[in-house]
Amino acid sequence: MTRPDAAEQGRLRRDVGWNLVPVALLAGVGLGLHFVIGAWWDASALGSFSLVTTAFFSFAVLGACGLQYAVLRAIAEDPTDRDRVAAIVVGALLPNVVLAAATTALFVALREPIGRLLDSPAVAEGILWAAPGLFCFAINKVLMGVVNGLRRMRAFAVYTSLRYLLIAIGLVLARVWRLDADQLPVIWTFTEGTLLLVLLGELVANVSLSRRRGWIEWVGRHLDYGARGVLATLAFEINSKLDVWMLGIAMSDEQVGIYTLASALNEGAQQLAVVLQNNLNPVMAKAFAEGRTDEVAALVKRTRRWFVPALVGICALGAALYPAIIPWLIGDSTFVEGAVPFAIMMAGLALASPYLPFGQLLLMASRPGWYTVYVVGIVTVNFVGNLLLIPPYGLVGAAIALSASIVTSALLLRLLVRWRVGMRL
Repeated sequence: MTRPDAAEQGRLRRDVGWNLVPVALLAGVGLGLHFVIGAWWDASALGSFSLVTTAFFSFAVLGACGLQYAVLRAIAEDPTDRDRVAAIVVGALLPNVVLAAATTALFVALREPIGRLLDSPAVAEGILWAAPGLFCFAINKVLMGVVNGLRRMRAFAVYTSLRYLLIAIGLVLARVWRLDADQLPVIWTFTEGTLLLVLLGELVANVSLSRRRGWIEWVGRHLDYGARGVLATLAFEINSKLDVWMLGIAMSDEQVGIYTLASALNEGAQQLAVVLQNNLNPVMAKAFAEGRTDEVAALVKRTRRWFVPALVGICALGAALYPAIIPWLIGDSTFVEGAVPFAIMMAGLALASPYLPFGQLLLMASRPGWYTVYVVGIVTVNFVGNLLLIPPYGLVGAAIALSASIVTSALLLRLLVRWRVGMRL
């Protein structure tokens, strides 16, 4: 079996190390955002903010239309060909800008129906404040895909870290300016607007846009790839917040706020897998393009040796400490209601840990259609679970449904990779 050379392994370890920095910032800022909103405003404010954020992230998927994965995969195949890279980037950004603008207009147009569905005027108002940020976020997704494809993973870590720092600055400004709860989503406009300016500087510095000959043919190729995978990307984003949305329909903003905090901590634990995924994706894409499936299989085995015990330990420790630490940190005993749901979420992550860093393997192997099948299966389990379990069990029911979908993702990924890629995962 062919093994990557020592230099490649060393580079991968360094890249992963750099991208653990944003995870630390996520713990301090991304998760702190939920703590601080709950403490400085209240649980209802956290609930409405979370519901706007869920819509914001979901619509951004439509604005990017899977183009971020199209450029990542295409660039990773040969990042040294500057003419080809320029054509790939321009061929993605032009349709991206158009799609981002159209999606932002749709986001604003649907604000009142969304607010009525959730019985929350604060959500409808918050969407307006977040809308400019949505346009920027959809473009930032593609620009970050370019950075990822070029394997500029230190820069990727810096920009991800910057995003979290901007969130923190935006939150402090919101407090200083005494913004109302329904105005808090302007944090996303501030964050993504500023980051867009930085990423445009990165683009100009590292991609020779003037050498873009042949970009027109890439427009069609990108849109074809993105269209086959965008439903999956949207479904994946919706799936991550489906429980929050369905709770928002069935329960009060306060209950949604309590659950959202537990859910945010769960997502924080998942970021360890996301860090690995971001670093492994370009390596896998290049290996698959060159027919080196055995190297991908070896990479999977090496990663699991340390990742699985690390994540299982984190999940166990987090579940044990939650009921003692979280209410104390926020200064509100009602947040202890999230302890049991959080423990259930952690159990799901622990069970699925061997497969979490490889969730986009089908995309990197140029199987976007089957990736869609994979994600739709996960969402179906989550939706049916929430539909059946939220009415009788509330927050606990939502957590059980989420954990069931995570375990399903592991089993389904193993099956599809074996069937469609011909690799034992």
